[in-house]
Amino acid sequence: MGEKERKYLKDAFDSNWIAPLGPYVNKFENEMASYLNVGYAAALSSGSSGLHLALKIAGIKEGDRVLCPSLTFSASANVILYEKAQPIFVDSDPNTWTIDLIACEKAMQKYKPKACISVDLYGQSCDYDALTDLCKKYNVLLIEDAAEALGADYKGKKCGSFGEMGVLSFNGNKIITTSGGGMLVSNNEDVVKKTRFLATQAREPE
Repeated sequence: MGEKERKYLKDAFDSNWIAPLGPYVNKFENEMASYLNVGYAAALSSGSSGLHLALKIAGIKEGDRVLCPSLTFSASANVILYEKAQPIFVDSDPNTWTIDLIACEKAMQKYKPKACISVDLYGQSCDYDALTDLCKKYNVLLIEDAAEALGADYKGKKCGSFGEMGVLSFNGNKIITTSGGGMLVSNNEDVVKKTRFLATQAREPE
């Protein structure tokens, strides 16, 4: 922590915006959306909560099948179980450690999943040209877990900007940290509005 961090922390306290959000959070969302070249972003309590909300917004329900790479942090699979859906684990490519495309297509053919959570593991992106084509071919919603890949790109496009929804993490072990926290990003404004609504106790404006 340096002098700027201390100054901004004091500014946040002096503004009296302690919870749930405030000007600095709004700036953070806007700057991250601009950096990733996506339309909208919602700051959240964690990357895990972002993945969970992504599945909720995607309409994943009990008994639905969701693809997930077998090599990942447990949150990528845990969120599927939160919705009582069935995780279908797909092997990883030994060259990239990301989801294996041949195994992924076989799983799509066999299990007819509703969604696929791709994971950009250790900052290594998936082969998104091929993966997005597969998802379109089999009508599978793509959710990008880019928790470990902020700053990485695939063919000039930033990780986090590929799926219908992308998820980032700002945990203490990440590229940029806010001590904790995460973010859901999307080019669909309604998705991010619903994310923010659910993440702030689903309060109606009454």
